[in-house]
Amino acid sequence: MPADHSNGGTYTVQRGDTLSEIAQDHDTSWQQLWSDNAEVIGDNPDLIHPGQELSV
Repeated sequence: MPADHSNGGTYTVQRGDTLSEIAQDHDTSWQQLWSDNAEVIGDNPDLIHPGQELSV
């Protein structure tokens, strides 16, 4: 299975967003979203920042 499961789109993190809410809105799991964006998010999936561009 490929490491990147995004559909080619991006999402810009907004204030108050959580990884699980973003994942739910894009029909994926927070674990997959984190895995696909580990270079942007870092080691802590509970710590995302407004302005980060995530592949969805």
